[in-house]
Amino acid sequence: MGSLFTALNSASQSLKAFEQAIDVTQNNVTNANSPGYADQVPQLISQEFQSDTGVNSGGVQELTQDTRSAYADTAVQQQQSLQGMYQQLQTTLAPLQTVFDVSSSSPIPSALNQLFQSFSEWSTQPGNTNYQAAVLNAAQQTASAFQQAAVQLNQIQTSTTTDIQSTVAQINQDAATIQTINQQIAQSSQPNAGLSAQLENTLENLSSLANIQVLHGNGGMITVLLGGQTPIVEGTQVNTVQAANNTASNSGNPGAAPNISILDSNGDDITSQITAGSLAGLLSVRNNLLPSLIGGGQQVGGLNTLAQGLADSVNSVLEQASTTSTPPYQSGTALFTYNGANPSGIAGTLAVNPAITGSQLAAADVGPPPVANGAALTLAGLDSSNPGPVDGQGFTQYFASLASTVGNAANNANTAATAQSQLVAQAKSLQQQVSGVSLDEEAIRLVQLQSSYQAASKVVTVIDELAQTLLTMIPT
Repeated sequence: MGSLFTALNSASQSLKAFEQAIDVTQNNVTNANSPGYADQVPQLISQEFQSDTGVNSGGVQELTQDTRSAYADTAVQQQQSLQGMYQQLQTTLAPLQTVFDVSSSSPIPSALNQLFQSFSEWSTQPGNTNYQAAVLNAAQQTASAFQQAAVQLNQIQTSTTTDIQSTVAQINQDAATIQTINQQIAQSSQPNAGLSAQLENTLENLSSLANIQVLHGNGGMITVLLGGQTPIVEGTQVNTVQAANNTASNSGNPGAAPNISILDSNGDDITSQITAGSLAGLLSVRNNLLPSLIGGGQQVGGLNTLAQGLADSVNSVLEQASTTSTPPYQSGTALFTYNGANPSGIAGTLAVNPAITGSQLAAADVGPPPVANGAALTLAGLDSSNPGPVDGQGFTQYFASLASTVGNAANNANTAATAQSQLVAQAKSLQQQVSGVSLDEEAIRLVQLQSSYQAASKVVTVIDELAQTLLTMIPT
């Protein structure tokens, strides 16, 4: 009887092991498409068996093997960080391309073209009131185009700052989620595939926001380093980061919007550590590209340079000219005004001199020799003069160079985003090959386990029948 009961115990343990293995397989099938889930492979381990002693009764034990690969997961996170950066650049640069459009219908190129055409027409008949009015109207359209562009750039700047704040908040939220998962892992006595999946999914989301490094510690808990240096999660501790104005960055131009810095929990600047992820893309546009266009702490900005160059060049010609071609000469009046106290706001304050009238437009060059339409001719040819009045370029050419800067940045982002999508797909494919769930393999495993379970169940039935028969043979 002792041997029968030993065999029965061995068979029942085997049933339990097969049942656990079937549960693991069914859970794999259920979570085949769950983000971050890694295939769990049931391992059936043979137990020691000694038939002569009856002490080691044999049987089988189930142990679950996690197929998660730290290498494959890290590869996905790294590629997603770069993809997040390029995709963010695509999104943020799109409205800038609208502002710096070089087509003839674009506000600034169209206004500049009309302005110099009006100068040319005015030069043919300097005293024609219609032509004078056309110059003032074209100048008004030009000033409005610059003001509109300045408003759009400031709106983009504000929107980008808001996006940085939102991204930092999401980073802190993901860090808090990882902290919670770490706490649950610490309290779990056995590896938990569900927690592992949640952790990996959160890490992938976080990696798309910024470049991170993951360090695995004892007990399954992890440490997450932002930028590979600053710990934002240490086991069950979270160290939040924040986005703040770097007031020191605009010391050279106090009127400009300061750069945005990322600070760690101690208030130290870690902006330079952010080299990938959507946060890196936002910081690049906000702290580098936008200041080069609308002005920053250490630079006037291309749009302001163009507006100032246009106003100063036109005003200089008019103020040195005369409204009459014969003595006594009457000095001309400036056509444009702007607020030079804030260099980063020149484009936004460009306007037509409210005191000027058509009759005050000075067309005559006093010479010698005096030329009745000399100043008007000079104005008509300003945009095509060589060298040009703005950094050696004409006004239209200078605007085109700004548009080229924005266009090249957008084109590079588009190209890189396309290439990076392929690299992410390759990294995910490797991850899927290593730790993904194959429904075909799970189906085969389930059939095998069911057969094994049925066989063990049959053994239990036979042993039970033998035991019952032996019991009936014992005399009462």
